[in-house]
Parts: sequence; C-alpha cells; structure tokens
Amino acid sequence: MMYVRTDVRPVLQKNAFARFDDFVRPDRGEVIQSHGIREVARLELTDETGPRTVYLKRYGPMDLKDALKDLLLFRRVRTKAAHEFEMLAAFRRAGIAVPVALAWGERHVLGRDRASFLMLEALPPGEPMRAVMLRLKEPSRRRRLIASAAEFVRRMHQAGCAHTDLFAQHLFVTEREDGRWSVTVIDLQRAVCRPSLAAKERGRDLASLMVSVAPDAATRRERMEFLHGYLGRRKLARDDVTFVRSTVLPTARKLSRRTGYKVWRPILERHDA
Repeated sequence: MMYVRTDVRPVLQKNAFARFDDFVRPDRGEVIQSHGIREVARLELTDETGPRTVYLKRYGPMDLKDALKDLLLFRRVRTKAAHEFEMLAAFRRAGIAVPVALAWGERHVLGRDRASFLMLEALPPGEPMRAVMLRLKEPSRRRRLIASAAEFVRRMHQAGCAHTDLFAQHLFVTEREDGRWSVTVIDLQRAVCRPSLAAKERGRDLASLMVSVAPDAATRRERMEFLHGYLGRRKLARDDVTFVRSTVLPTARKLSRRTGYKVWRPILERHDA
C-alpha cells in the first residue's frame, strides 16, 4: 500500500522514487537519526525550481509485543508510519500546524508488517523551542515565545489532539516580523486525536514540555506564565491547582527519572516547579 501526493509525483519520479522499494532503501539520503526500528534520512531532491529538502522516515518491522494487539484481533499490524500519516491529516484538519506529508507506504505479509515509510516536506527556517530557550536572552522576546507556545498547546488540546511525547524539541518555532512566534509540532507517531482528551493526556504533554526545558533555561515565573497562558486566565482556579498537583507534577517526576532529565529530580522532589 502506498500513497504519493499528486503534485509531487513527477518530482519524486524524476528523483527515482517510483516504487515502494525506492523509499525504504537504506542508501537513500543522509541518516540524521536512528533509534530502534526507525531511522530518519535527509534528502535533497532535484526540482525545476532548485533543490528541495525532504525528510524520509523509514521503519523496520515492529516489535512483536507492539504488534501483538493487532495480531490477536486478526487484523493487519498498524505501523507507526501509517499512524503518523493519519495524525498529520487529523491535526491539519483541526488547524494545528504540522509538517506536510508527501508520500507514505507500508508493506505487510500475512498481516505482519515488514517495512513502512513516511516522507515529509522540510519545514521553513526555524529551531526547536528547546534550543531557542537556551540561547534567547531578551525578556520581551522570551515572553512572546512562551505566550505563543502556550496558546498553541491550548488550541491543540482544545481540538482534541495530544502529542503524548511533547518535549520541547518537538515544537519547531520561527519568529515572525510582528514579534510573535509561529509554532509547528513534529513527530506525531504516538499522537492521538479524539472528541475529548483525558486529563492524563493533557498532563503528560505539559509535563514533557516542562522537564525538556532545562531548569536554568526558564525561570519559575516563565513556567507560570506558560501555565497561565495555557489555561487562558491570570489566576489559577482550584481545579487548575488540582490538575497540576495530581497529574502534571507526578508525570514530570516519572519523566525526571530518565537520564536526560535527571537534573529536574531534586527540584520536583521539593515541589519547587
């Protein structure tokens, strides 16, 4: 099974991307990330208007434990590439900025996945929010970035969409001429969209954002500004405090046990978040 956007089909064919095997070949592109069954490659396609940068996510067969749920129900294994492709469409329908999918495909044998891929258009120039928070010094620009990110996450959750792994490197930000920041969310292979999100889904997104920005990269006041912006009010209600204490902070403590976020552990143990 394979999908290619009609308007990019000639460009892909010109660059020798016509069949499924052309997309999953390991020698295509510069591998910039490899983790488990997934690798991400960057490619420069030749187009009439000049070079065109795309990113190609290639997946091997899913682990049996991840595939077992589908296999026990006698249905084809749902690949990460297929799920992200569907989530990109769902987020876009909800008005949430995401990368543009150019092509997607998966191969099954007797219901078991063998390989899958997802090709994405490169985003406009910008940086992950985590990197910007580390280098940006001007207080006014930082406030506008925090306000833009908080509004973005609030709209995403109000639309019934959650990332479930919303670390700061998954928010790609670009400063606009009016001083505001454009925000795009990436890597939706574990995202969900439903009529109403559970508190734990919203809480996990907020906790992930919190611990993925180093304690010295954002002040306590800035974290509170984000929370107020996300909730859309200047004063926290009792339900807001309960939500933070019962959902966000416990999840942040669990995440702080990960190697990359252990710096947060002593702070969260003191409840000083």
